[in-house]
Amino acid sequence: MKSTLDEWEILQAIVQLGGFAPAAHHLNRSQSTISYAIARLQDRLGIRLLEVKGRKAHLTEAGRVLLGDAEPHLAGFQQLEHRARALSSGGESEIRLSVDSIYPNERLFAALFEFTRRFPYVHPKLRHATFLSSEAEFSAHGAHLCITALMSRDYYAKSVLEIKLLAVARRDHPLHSLRRPASRGDLIHHTIVTIEGAASGGGKRQPRSPAQRFLSVTTIEAAIDAVRSGLCFGWLPVYRIQPHLDSGELLPVRIPAGGTREVRLNIICKDLNPSSRELSALAELLGINRDLELI
Repeated sequence: MKSTLDEWEILQAIVQLGGFAPAAHHLNRSQSTISYAIARLQDRLGIRLLEVKGRKAHLTEAGRVLLGDAEPHLAGFQQLEHRARALSSGGESEIRLSVDSIYPNERLFAALFEFTRRFPYVHPKLRHATFLSSEAEFSAHGAHLCITALMSRDYYAKSVLEIKLLAVARRDHPLHSLRRPASRGDLIHHTIVTIEGAASGGGKRQPRSPAQRFLSVTTIEAAIDAVRSGLCFGWLPVYRIQPHLDSGELLPVRIPAGGTREVRLNIICKDLNPSSRELSALAELLGINRDLELI
């Protein structure tokens, strides 16, 4: 290589700070060292990168193009150094998170965005599925944190979110033509959509009567689409179907009891080590220190 990362970092500092003197102060170098590095870089490349106008240094057109190409590499090496320092002080380089798909995506990805902003050197790995078992996620997939409705007695768990499910069907479904609340016998004669999952080994599913006609799907999105088609009814998360309820496309099924259900989600930690800043921060962003919230 004819040039070095150090020389490109010096050029970047000059441009960002507006001159040789502030760059020298920022990098804790002498101004003569800064000037020599830029002169050497330009000489090696055989092209002028900077021009001085008044007291400020400005990139030439060639300098703008070349520094633009170099900056992603500079950022990558800076992140590499941050990661090395974190590892040397006992920090995490990777955090594996398993989340039940009923957990709101908006909250999940907002938390991950903020986490990566705070800890850009840590790689979060996400497993997203239904009916997760924390035991299987920890043992088979090496998860550090798990958000699931299935409790575990062997690990620390904190309830963070309670999600309301509502029995609904499309507005023209036969269940809505009844002039009385639907009985258990009425429900059995119509197809119910159930969400099933085997993400952590053994199969798990929503509760239903053994005699019930059912359509099995593996995602909440598929269950919503199945109910919207008119093919079936089902218990769906209210926060996911609120627009369809507001528009009148979906209507609650009148049932004497059990028309609503609740799913309580818990953050389960394999080892919430207080010395792991990164793990504690992610758990906090996901709500481990907040009161139980109902949606």
